[in-house]
Amino acid sequence: MVRFLKIRERIFRFIGRYEIYVMAAVRFVIAFAAFSLINSATGYMKVLTDYPIALVFALLCSFLPAGLMVFLGVVLILLQFYALSPLLCLITAMIFIILFCVYMRFSDRKALYAVLTPLLSAFGIPYVMPVASGFFGEPFAVISAVCGEVAFFILRHVTASSALFTATDETGGTSGTITLAVTEILTDREMYIYLAAFAIAAVAVYCVRKLSVDYAHIASVAVGIALQLIIIGGGEIYLGNTQALVRVLIGCVVSLFISFGIVLMTRCLDYSRVERMQFEDDDYYYYVKAVPKAFVKPADRQVKHIHSKYSRSRKSQRGRRPKTDTGQRRSEETLEEQVMREFGERE
Repeated sequence: MVRFLKIRERIFRFIGRYEIYVMAAVRFVIAFAAFSLINSATGYMKVLTDYPIALVFALLCSFLPAGLMVFLGVVLILLQFYALSPLLCLITAMIFIILFCVYMRFSDRKALYAVLTPLLSAFGIPYVMPVASGFFGEPFAVISAVCGEVAFFILRHVTASSALFTATDETGGTSGTITLAVTEILTDREMYIYLAAFAIAAVAVYCVRKLSVDYAHIASVAVGIALQLIIIGGGEIYLGNTQALVRVLIGCVVSLFISFGIVLMTRCLDYSRVERMQFEDDDYYYYVKAVPKAFVKPADRQVKHIHSKYSRSRKSQRGRRPKTDTGQRRSEETLEEQVMREFGERE
């Protein structure tokens, strides 16, 4: 544990020293991964896929607010859908406008949550984001994760049914495309199960971490992941997707370890030194429980300075012959005679 705390302090010290560059690099990696995911999942407009558009967009997002990352991602999706079906692009734009209004009203503008959720969903571990939403802020922050998950399901359904959209747009006309889009996107019961699980988990994590019991932060993470496993797993069984249970179970286990790592990096508390205090003022009587944060005191390095006079005297004595016993006796006799002489003068 001490070694982990030392590593954590070094990481925090490094980030604090180069915060601007570290955060720019993190935003660049997230943005580049998200834009690359969109292009690889769609790829209907060759200009956006062949040329390094994702790299240029990621460079723009490195030193600009995270909201630009969401905006450019939406633009990239709409352009790709327009190459597939202009009507599908219009329907998707209307859905994104509704999500944007909800996001601006309730999400506290956690733009990175909206980008990280579909990115983690592609790797099968989106369960981290509801836990992070309830752990680091208010439960309303999960709206950003919900919007990101809706965008991921839209991408997944359109990619799986791209041939149907093309054929319907050519033969069925406007009504056929609208019917297919509504059927594939807005009536997906699995998506609503995920959204409900995200919201419930975020509220549960927030409520548990606010408790004054020991290890409340760790318990909140475990409760959030367990609720998502129960709700999503039960929903998959209800829908008959039993083959998805293994994927959900593995994703929840991996998300649990990632969430525990986040807790240890940000909320590592030392419950062996808990202090409880009571005090009052004119209106209230207070009961306070103080839990200190675990940290490692930096090593006290002491530098020993060698005085120059001492070093010169040592150098000057080099090569001298030590005093003989006869010389020492003479010096002792001389000292003895001086003492006797002073004593005689006093008498």
